[in-house]
Amino acid sequence: MRERVMPADPERAAALELVHRLREVALRLELAVGEFARTTGLHGTDVRALIRLLDAERAEVEATPGWLAGQLGMTSQATTAVIHRLEAAGHVERLRSRSDGRSARLQVSDSAVDLGWRFFGPLIERLVAVELRPGERTVVADYLDAVADAID
Repeated sequence: MRERVMPADPERAAALELVHRLREVALRLELAVGEFARTTGLHGTDVRALIRLLDAERAEVEATPGWLAGQLGMTSQATTAVIHRLEAAGHVERLRSRSDGRSARLQVSDSAVDLGWRFFGPLIERLVAVELRPGERTVVADYLDAVADAID
């Protein structure tokens, strides 16, 4: 038996099983994102940008082009190209910054939110319907936060 594939230690094996299940979920979500990109004519990076912009709105973070570049791990030039594509498609709007009227903030358009909801809405509803007891939600949320921190 190869130890890295199937560890002899039961605790390590159980921890790796969670990692593999998380990877499976991530792959399935990536396939859904890819299908959305294909059906809407968007580049995968464009969809990731839209997701990050929606995340920013939920977190009440002002999403500037520089902020988006950092979130995507891209140069400002490459991010500008993404923003231009999304603007041209009517998915993103540049608005005046709330804190500095000279700079721009980015916002996903209502039509793009509607488009995303039509595609992802049924999936989101199925995920929301997954039943967990209140204590289990806390454990899962803590685990996912720790996983995200470990990736960073």
